[in-house]
Amino acid sequence: MLSQLNDYDIKMVCADIKQICANPNAQNSIKHSRNPLRRLWRTKYPFRNYHFLIEYSLKNGFINVEDILFDKQLYGAKDTFSAERTMLYEVKRRSSHSYDKAMNKKELDKVREAWDQEKIIPTTRINTEHAAVNGMLNELTKAAWLMGTHLDSAYEGDGIKAYTLFHNPTDRVKLDLVECAFDKRLGTKSHNAQHLAAVLAQNSQQGKQVKWLAHSQGAIIFCAALEHYRIYYGKPLTGQQLAVHGSGSNIERLKRIANSTGLKVVAIRNNPYDLVPNLAGRNDLSASSFVRSMKFRGLVTGEDAGASPHTLPFLGLVTYADQLQMLGYNDKADIVRKFIKTLPMTDARL
Repeated sequence: MLSQLNDYDIKMVCADIKQICANPNAQNSIKHSRNPLRRLWRTKYPFRNYHFLIEYSLKNGFINVEDILFDKQLYGAKDTFSAERTMLYEVKRRSSHSYDKAMNKKELDKVREAWDQEKIIPTTRINTEHAAVNGMLNELTKAAWLMGTHLDSAYEGDGIKAYTLFHNPTDRVKLDLVECAFDKRLGTKSHNAQHLAAVLAQNSQQGKQVKWLAHSQGAIIFCAALEHYRIYYGKPLTGQQLAVHGSGSNIERLKRIANSTGLKVVAIRNNPYDLVPNLAGRNDLSASSFVRSMKFRGLVTGEDAGASPHTLPFLGLVTYADQLQMLGYNDKADIVRKFIKTLPMTDARL
């Protein structure tokens, strides 16, 4: 098992083994730490042990590590979302439905069901051509279908049958925002970013060609991971590429660090009405951008994924206006259509 792990996983598993050596008779705890200082300081791992089960025995005064396995109690979806772990999962397609046009609620439900949310398989490495990093407030089942939907749009025509999810678990709004701020700062990065950097390094070492998608906070984590990678690994990430949707990171900063590491940024999709890339990502701080973002902020924070300018892939303003009208948001659709009339016909956002 150790030989299959990336550098980050190896470090964490070895830390658990050291704890076993220090106190082999201790009863292991799988509880999630509730210490707020431990959870707020994002370089502190917020769990009392990692997500691998270490089987060992005591013989003649020696500790024999007999196997290292995924701990079935720790991986997968949890009723308490904050108990989910940062982990790689392989997600497989269940149907051919994809989000490629304006859709009503029944059609959007079929898009949600296109990815198998019941058999999300933990993995120690990326074995698929495509991979994704989800944003904030995404528990595992939501992240599984949503990132599959974004990958379909980002790499249209690839016929994706399966992809690898680098799951960024949610700690709810306040702590997710703390994590975003932590990774945007210079200096040591969060465990999420350090883990992703090790996955990127593992892909590079194995010569894998991987098409990545980062959504929302996922773009912040990816940017932080590249900054960590440049310091601790340094070898060019040739063969890997990145598409960015609803970026929580500043695009220019992300492009600079990606270029310095040899990773290619292939596509960026940000809805002009989405406050996340506009304001949080500081990609458009103009007065008009602020007004647009504020008018649609309720849809960003609301529960209707189809109406949100942030949740689903941005397919263009015309499609977004049609989408809003199909879902009954006629006033918002009218606002978007009026904005379209002010744009040159060659504008890519159409």
